Amino acid sequence: MLTVTAGLVPFWDDSLIDRGRTDAVLSVNRPTKADVVMTFDRPWDGNADNFFSIVRDDGFYRMYYEAWSFFDPTYTEGISVCYAESRDGLRWERPSLGLCAFRGSTDNNIIMRGIQDNIVVMKDENPACPPQHRYKAIMSEYDASGFRGYDPAKQSHRSLVCRVSSDGIRFTDYCVISQGYGYDSQNTVHWDPHRKKYYCYFRDVHKKIGALDPALNEEDVRGIMVTESEDFLHWSEPVRLRFNRDEDYPLYTNCVTAYPYDTRYYVGFPTRYVERKEWTKNYDRLCGADRRRHRMEKDARFGLTVTDCIFMSSRDHVNWYRFDEACLTPGPEYAGNWVYGDCYPAVGGLLETPGRFAGDPPELSMYAKSHHRMPEKGELRRYVWRRDGFASVKATYEPQTLRTKPFVLDAETLKLNFRTSARGGMVLRILDGDGSPIPGYETCELFGDAEERIVDFDAPLSALRGRAVCFDFTMRDAEIFAMRFE
Repeated sequence: MLTVTAGLVPFWDDSLIDRGRTDAVLSVNRPTKADVVMTFDRPWDGNADNFFSIVRDDGFYRMYYEAWSFFDPTYTEGISVCYAESRDGLRWERPSLGLCAFRGSTDNNIIMRGIQDNIVVMKDENPACPPQHRYKAIMSEYDASGFRGYDPAKQSHRSLVCRVSSDGIRFTDYCVISQGYGYDSQNTVHWDPHRKKYYCYFRDVHKKIGALDPALNEEDVRGIMVTESEDFLHWSEPVRLRFNRDEDYPLYTNCVTAYPYDTRYYVGFPTRYVERKEWTKNYDRLCGADRRRHRMEKDARFGLTVTDCIFMSSRDHVNWYRFDEACLTPGPEYAGNWVYGDCYPAVGGLLETPGRFAGDPPELSMYAKSHHRMPEKGELRRYVWRRDGFASVKATYEPQTLRTKPFVLDAETLKLNFRTSARGGMVLRILDGDGSPIPGYETCELFGDAEERIVDFDAPLSALRGRAVCFDFTMRDAEIFAMRFE
């Protein structure tokens, strides 16, 4: 039986929900589209800037991304890794670093040239990490012969490699993490302070499990694998992520990060890759048909593929609760969207930013680029959620119930992240393990919109410590995002 101690209990999965006694619905929430925080208008930006990663670092944020171009014969310089900074997540600066030349000038924010692809940077919070290795950049290489540990006898010369830095700007070769898999995506690496291990998530391709959809090109499925290490040099045999859903479909990225408000939880925003097999009349009507046909001159999938983004969460790095409904879509059609390249969120990009309106609480900001591989200048746009708001349990106007499974309570205070309409509301009853109401533990009607509403009972919550209980919510025109126990 689960013991609930101090900390966050989000409704991002159904691990605590008694499905047989619950008719309120657990579903994913989409963020609100906000402002543009960066426009890619520098000569080295090209039209395909992507694979953004953000690092929290002593009161400010560092951003890393790749600048390059596609379908542009005048841009011949290949991939550059660029750098930006922000104090608040709203205003970003691209400092002139003088490190790398672009068309004869070093007046730019480029920190690397000539890498293979798919860079992600993390700050290593492992207390044992030496200062000269504090920042780690992982990327895929087709020939990693210059890296320590490279084995040319491997079947594939594609490798996942790491470079290290003491200042987050100047990186040097360090090690090979893995060889023989795909890696041609935005792979991620994390230090988990609770398990005292590193976890690396990376791309591979496998044969589709289950029936093939005749309309989709999904015989080979892009998937996500994870490997772990205690020292960053010796890694376990990778395993494929396990999901609560049976359907096997391509996930182009993983975008995994520790949840900033409770690092026991990991969340992911993988981009979902959808490639249809042939042109249909819908493509004639879909925005940007002429551009789409032009892309197909290089490869059919550049015109037939569209991408969106889903939400998933985990407490152990291997087992994930995945919502199949999209949490981020390309949005209303215009000439520059509904293409292969939409909805690639920045890794580590869950930043607390000020509320957009007076009196609003802080928001969680996520970042994704628009106009991917388009003639228009690319834009990095902000999307916002309420705290803990990626998914929630929702009730209609007619009363519905959320019942938890029995759990052992070890807390003094309960706070709810919830919202209702003015006429809606909810009542919480605490039940004994056998489902009987416990006297003194029924709330008045709760209504409003709060992220940390203290829940009052006639009896102290601490008196139930060590006791098996169930929570029974009767809800009307309301939703619950999370509980927090203190």
